[in-house]
Order: sequence, then structure tokens, then C-alpha cells
Amino acid sequence: MRSTTSTRKPGMSHRSAYALTLLFAISATPVVAVTPVTPVGVESCDAFLEAYAQCAASPGVPEAARPGINTMRESFRDSVLRNEVARPTLAYQCAQAHNAVRKSLIDAFKCDFPPAPPASQSLLQSPPPSPGAARVAARSASAQTPDAQALAKANAYAEAQNYLVRSHPLEQQLADYRRDNERVLKLGTKLGANAWYHFGIVDFDGVIDELEKAVALSGVVPEVDAQAARLLAALREVNPNLKALTRYQTTREFKEDGFKFAREQHAILVPRVEAVAKAMDAYGTALFEREIARDERRLVALPDDAPARRLLATSLTLRRAVRQFEALRPKSDVAPFLAALGEVSNANRQLGTTFDGMSPKANSSCTGYTDTVASMIGHGRDVARDIRATGDPSQSAQRFNETYNRSVRDLESCQKNESRVRPS
Repeated sequence: MRSTTSTRKPGMSHRSAYALTLLFAISATPVVAVTPVTPVGVESCDAFLEAYAQCAASPGVPEAARPGINTMRESFRDSVLRNEVARPTLAYQCAQAHNAVRKSLIDAFKCDFPPAPPASQSLLQSPPPSPGAARVAARSASAQTPDAQALAKANAYAEAQNYLVRSHPLEQQLADYRRDNERVLKLGTKLGANAWYHFGIVDFDGVIDELEKAVALSGVVPEVDAQAARLLAALREVNPNLKALTRYQTTREFKEDGFKFAREQHAILVPRVEAVAKAMDAYGTALFEREIARDERRLVALPDDAPARRLLATSLTLRRAVRQFEALRPKSDVAPFLAALGEVSNANRQLGTTFDGMSPKANSSCTGYTDTVASMIGHGRDVARDIRATGDPSQSAQRFNETYNRSVRDLESCQKNESRVRPS
């Protein structure tokens, strides 16, 4: 089953505004450029960064002591983009930092560091905003906004899906169950005293709890709501069977009844587990397709040469190839899949060139993503070769799927660690 990235991602846990101590920590970062870029959009922060840049440009300030102004600007802007309610807290901290950092750098280097403007000074005349109040306001705003409600619900659906994929590789568990118990269910006590009943499918209590909470949230996610309800019903139906058969194995009751209960449950269990597997696949597909549609809309809004656009374009092209992969059968025409892989290769090559040209260099997790995508392309071509040669791509398909799941993790890591590739 396909794993899905959460719709928080790129990540929805709202980052709190930077504390003053972090501002000082960032100030030790060597500068790469002090030319103005897109402003933060918070007056006190833009004033602070402009004054800081003026000081940094002074001849008496050594290179090693200059601030990472672009890094701070991107961090402040990212804080506001991710959590608009954090704006008052960030504005207060920038005003506070302006006075403190100005005094420190003037004392150390006698540089030209303009004072904070009146608007920034006025912020310091009131108590600092409460982070707790900001969080309450954020929750309140979310409760009032249909789009925010839908986003929160989609995030919860994705979390439930990720939990499900990690905890229940159901097709493999069902195959193992059948393999381990085929002879016992057929021959029973004829196998002798050492015959054993093996049951390894864990109940769905945790998943049901996660999914129930997601379904109960306010908001409408029309692409996923129906599939979530179908999956929840299937999980609830099979869960008592799983619990009963786990107890049956644990208590060794099969030694007392000659595997009678196991045989009775088998005819009920298998179709119910298969129904869950189908519902899981439909649910994962609905989330997957929703993600692609969302990212296609986001791509249009990004500048053509932005690293974030290159990364998102590669990810989208890769996921379209996954669609082709999932449509493959033992005697399929592999030409559409190979064409999709070619598009991934071109996008990944352009992404690598973009990363190579970034200054400072892109985070290593981002270059790791391009390496993983390249490996996935290779495994995909192996899948096409095996289908053409033998009709059995099982091993290469498994490697392709495993590498795709690794690429999802690498993409998340890249976007977490490299602010320049996060779509706003």
C-alpha cells in the first residue's frame, strides 16, 4: 500500500516566533549577502533587519561577526506564513531585539546601527503578547474558517493513514496467516500434538481511535470523507474477529477444541480482512489524489526559477509516475510508465542543477532526495524490464515501492531543513 505525506507538509505544526536568545545565536552566522529580498511584512522586523544590514556593511565589522540576515529574514517570514496569529509576538520580539542587538554591536564595533523607529518603540510600552493566548486565538480562528477546518481534518486523515501503513501491512499479514495455518485449518488434529495455530494480525484499536477523531472533526474534505467512513466501518467489523483469534492463540484454546473455532472464524475473517485492505487502498488513493491536486495548484503560484517550485515539480512528476506504476499488470504495456520515468528524470536533473547553484548550498537532505529519486527511476526501469522479460516484477516492484517511501521521508526532511524549498 502506498504511504502518503501528510497535508501538514509541507509541516503544519505551527512554529512559535523566535526568542531573543535565538536571534543572538543566528547573529553569529557568517553573512552570504546583505542585499534586500522579500520583506517579512512585519514592520518592526523589517526595520530591525534593515538597520542590522547597515551595521554589517560598515568597514569595521569583521566578516565572521556579520549576521546571517537572509537566514533571519526567511525564518521570520516563515513563522508568519505558517502561523499568522504569531505576528504580534514576532513583532514584539523584533522590536526588543532591535534595541538589544543595536547596543551590543555599537559597543563592539562602533558601527552605524539606526535606532528602532517610533512604531517599534511603542510596541515595547505594552506587556509582551502571550504565546498561550496566540495558540487559543489560532484554534479559535481555525474553528471559524471552513478552509482551516478542512485542512485540519485532512491533516488528521493523513496522520491516521500514516499510522495505518506503519502498523498494518495488511496484505502481507494476511498472506502470512494463510501460509502459517493452511495445513492446520485443513488437517487439524491429524497433524499431532505439535500442531500450532499462528495468528499475527494485530487489532485496529489504535487506528480506529485515530480515524474516529478525524471523522468527528468539523469541516468537509469531499475527496476523502466517504472513503474514511467506509474504512472505519470495515475496521470496526473485522476488529472483534482479530481480538477473538488473538485470544484463541494466546490461551492455546485450539489444543482443546481441535481447531474448531479457527475453522469457523476463517470463513468470516478472510473476506473481512480483504474488505479492509480494499478500503485502505481506496482511502490512501483518495488522500494521494487530493495531495496531487493541491500541489498542482500551489505550483502555479511559485516563481518559475524558485527552488521550491523545482522541488515541488519533481515531487509531482514522481507521484504521477507512481500512478502509472500502480496501473501495471504482468502483461501491461510499459511504455507509458517508462515515459513517466523519463519526465521524472528530466525534472530531477533540473532540480539537481538548481540545488548545485544555490548559495549557500542546499541542505544535504535535499541533495539526498535527488539521489533517492534517481535510485527510484532505476528500480522503475527494472520493473519495466522484468514485465517485458518474465511478467514477474515482484522483486523490482518491491524495491521501487520501498524507495518511493524513502523518497517521501527525504522530501519531508528537505522541506523541514531548507527554508528556501518550502512552498509558501
